[in-house]
Amino acid sequence: MHIPQGEALTFLRSVLLSLPALLLATYIIVRFGVPYLLQANRWFIFSILVTALAIFLFYARLQWLTLIQYLEHNRLYQIPGTKVLKNVIRDYATVALAVCFYIINDYRVKQSLNEQLIKAKAEAEIKLLKGQLHPHFLFNSLNNIYSLALLKSAHTADSILMLTDLLDYLVYRANMDAVSLDKEVQLLENYIGLEKLRYGDNLQLTMNLKEVTEGVMVAPLILLPFAENCFKHGGPGSDGHFSIHMELKASPKKLTFLLRNSKKANPVAPGGVGLQNLKERLRLIYPDRHQLDISETTHSYQIWLQIKLNPNGKI
Repeated sequence: MHIPQGEALTFLRSVLLSLPALLLATYIIVRFGVPYLLQANRWFIFSILVTALAIFLFYARLQWLTLIQYLEHNRLYQIPGTKVLKNVIRDYATVALAVCFYIINDYRVKQSLNEQLIKAKAEAEIKLLKGQLHPHFLFNSLNNIYSLALLKSAHTADSILMLTDLLDYLVYRANMDAVSLDKEVQLLENYIGLEKLRYGDNLQLTMNLKEVTEGVMVAPLILLPFAENCFKHGGPGSDGHFSIHMELKASPKKLTFLLRNSKKANPVAPGGVGLQNLKERLRLIYPDRHQLDISETTHSYQIWLQIKLNPNGKI
């Protein structure tokens, strides 16, 4: 389709003459109206601004079309307002599109920043919770060794060696994002070994921690607080025996941990810093990917934990 040169020139003049006003109106709305009025819920002032700019575009187009007619015919014509109004409506559609692009981009930037802040906050909280867990764990372990030393037990030296292994784990592995589940099991066994030295034959322990697929990765110190809580709030029942049953099953996709222990003859309410910290860590590290059920009967406490794992080995 061939456009006559005169009509093309008229169209070009019309576009070029109206473009500065359109750009100015778009800039004012995008850079001032949206961030300072619309997003601040100052709707009335925003409406006044939009109306004022619409009137500005209307009169600007009216004057420019009059100028174009004068340049072409060397005389002034009265331009119908309805014709100009249609152009203003079209202009505002362009402005609205620019505003939409600005809002979408602004949302993406803020969403990205928000995600970064959430991640940073979660990482800071996890580090804080780990910092609270270590002193709690060491306090319990040193109490165990102190009890053996008071009794002049021959197992005191062995318990110190076990604690050395535990400290090695805390120093070199506890601050990692992920560790091998085998190492977590070894840590758990060392801790329970310390407790076995303290309780001796009064501890009836059943452990099945071997059904673990090689290469399974988990967050560090994810099982130990359960054992700590078990020995802190559990104890010998009315029969004088402290019974503990522990099971662990894990595959690349799922981990299941069960711990059941007898209550003390005069039990206190379970819980404490260690267990509360662990609940918070599970919420931060495995959101919507874990189930934790804590229940009790007349004579026992039970904890059941299930975590959906990432097959690629990442947390």
